[in-house]
Amino acid sequence: MVKFRKNNIFEKNRQGKKGLGISLVFPSVEAIELIGMLGGFDFVNLDGEHGLFSPESIDAMARTADGYGLTTIARVPGRVPSVINQYLDRGVIGILGPHVETAEEAKALVDACRFTPQGERSWGGGRGTFYNSAVLIDQPGIQRTEYMEQANKEMLVMCQLESAKSFENIEEILGVEGLDAFSWGTNDLAQSMGYPGRPDHPDVVAEQDRIGDLIHSRGRKLSSDLHTAMAINEAILDTAQQFLSDNQ
Repeated sequence: MVKFRKNNIFEKNRQGKKGLGISLVFPSVEAIELIGMLGGFDFVNLDGEHGLFSPESIDAMARTADGYGLTTIARVPGRVPSVINQYLDRGVIGILGPHVETAEEAKALVDACRFTPQGERSWGGGRGTFYNSAVLIDQPGIQRTEYMEQANKEMLVMCQLESAKSFENIEEILGVEGLDAFSWGTNDLAQSMGYPGRPDHPDVVAEQDRIGDLIHSRGRKLSSDLHTAMAINEAILDTAQQFLSDNQ
């Protein structure tokens, strides 16, 4: 019998710790298998906005992650419900919605990720909902509506603020229920502030710090409060550079 997916990031947060993961911008079932074999990691993050992922590769990676007890989260390429469903129906249980600038856009993100009554998520027939099989979904003591309630509890919904406009609307965005955390898009933010290619400009850094403090003052979380990930591409390059340095 299948096992209901639990969000390891939330579990680590309940222990007062951050979830530890790897981040991918290209498909690699092998990378997920390796860290699954190694142990100690909690999740896999797929960058669907800038990464090279097909529905088939997402499905394969989420399946491998499930096999090793790893949670799969993703930054989706867009906030259209049908796009988000392509990830949720594969078994992804954490979504980062990019380029959110208004409360209306934030609410639409929540609606796409959470089942009723917290949202308007569409029920699918993929592996994310165990192929819509009553035999698999109706586990002992769990009916369809209870499954939806549990899925909402385990769903991590994060809002990415990437422009000066999103910062201007932060109070309204913070009023949207169902958002678990907020994150930056520093390069895009710098560009919108008139500092293209300069994410480390003092004005950009100061504005992020100001909004971060505001978010915390409202009792809300940044994604960096909940989890941290090692980028596989950076790990490969760092190791390769060290190898070249050691052998030249």
